[in-house]
Amino acid sequence: MPSHCVFEFDRQQPVYYSGEVINGRIQLHTTSEKSVREVYILFVGEAKVRWEESRSRSRDGKTEHYTEYFRATETYLNSKTCVHGEGTLQPGTYTYTFCIPLPLQCPTSCVEKYGKIAYELSLVLNRPYRFDNVFKQSLTVLHHVNLNLQPELLIPIKSEDIKYFCCWPCSSGPVMSTLIIPFGGYAPGQTIKYKLEIDNQSTGYDLEDGVELKLIQIYRFEAHTPHKKTRHHSNSLARAEQSMQCLRLSKRIIDGTLLIPPVPPTSETGYIIGVRYEIKMSIKTGGCHTDSEIVIPITIGTLPLAQSASNPQNAIDMLPTAPQIPDTPDTPPGDAPPKYDKFKPPSFEEATTIGGKFIDRDVDEHNRNDEFIPRYPMYNNFAVPSAPSFGGSLNESTPLLHSQAAATAPPPYLPESAENTLPTAQNADGYGWSR
Repeated sequence: MPSHCVFEFDRQQPVYYSGEVINGRIQLHTTSEKSVREVYILFVGEAKVRWEESRSRSRDGKTEHYTEYFRATETYLNSKTCVHGEGTLQPGTYTYTFCIPLPLQCPTSCVEKYGKIAYELSLVLNRPYRFDNVFKQSLTVLHHVNLNLQPELLIPIKSEDIKYFCCWPCSSGPVMSTLIIPFGGYAPGQTIKYKLEIDNQSTGYDLEDGVELKLIQIYRFEAHTPHKKTRHHSNSLARAEQSMQCLRLSKRIIDGTLLIPPVPPTSETGYIIGVRYEIKMSIKTGGCHTDSEIVIPITIGTLPLAQSASNPQNAIDMLPTAPQIPDTPDTPPGDAPPKYDKFKPPSFEEATTIGGKFIDRDVDEHNRNDEFIPRYPMYNNFAVPSAPSFGGSLNESTPLLHSQAAATAPPPYLPESAENTLPTAQNADGYGWSR
């Protein structure tokens, strides 16, 4: 029977926030003598980007086709700890503990078609004149994005589009559409409630083909070799179609919802892989006309707005407090983790929408984990926030981000801000193993 290894963490699911400390132990079971140069624990957190593009060029009057490979690597943590020196491992069970602090600026784990951000814990038996024995365990790291630290996300977002079917002198009046959502930020598991008002002022066109709304995830990949280049890839996370008619010189109001699946939080700056989100509405105009469209950017976080709860008072502990005093001069302050005294903590679920799995061909197929899927927090217990009403029922004191043909985007999340991260976790006396 070959050697095998068991990884144990201080929590049931190996999901950690940046700034926390990963505590646990590794149990190595051997059935025969093994000579080793050393045995060490390796923890690596890195991002890799890779894609290829077909090219053609002319050489000596002939067209030559070739493939250009774009790639980049970014390392966030590389920690090696020797747990056994040169010698012989006798048959038996060996237990090695680990304590790995995560930097505050670690980006969130993700897997996509053209790249991934991965964190792996390994036990390596470096053996003379043989292949190394490598045992790996992948885990999820989340960059904490507390939406309550961005008060501008509390402002409802309203966006309009005006569609003309013909030009003068054949124009027959526009179709005016208005889309409104109650907040600019949400967390996975929440439901986005939207309201769409259509005012068909056309005298010659009926809208009979329906309306489609999508929640779209847009990844950005940045390669550095052979030269700097950026590529994007989008996924449709949620979709709502409503068949309706809006006849000429009439109005319609449509209400609906979009459920946010387990996805990584918004991260647009500073890394070779970023992700953002938007809601896209399309009114199908039919015929040879282009659809009427509205796009609203939103922010996805790891902690929802307290005001979006069914009873915001129960989520008062989610609101930001004064930063904790650092334990050491080298420990930057951060927002304290939420207390779950009055509402249920989130579950952590595997990502369900992936545009394609990145295969790291730089690693031997026997030593890589292609099947790992990160987990993200899901706040299924949060109630659906109501979208503000149209017309006279709209509270005049409620501010709106109002734009013509495009919504005003919330400010981008800045990963270098210490206020958007969890503080360094305290070392516990015991690991609290989950059996």
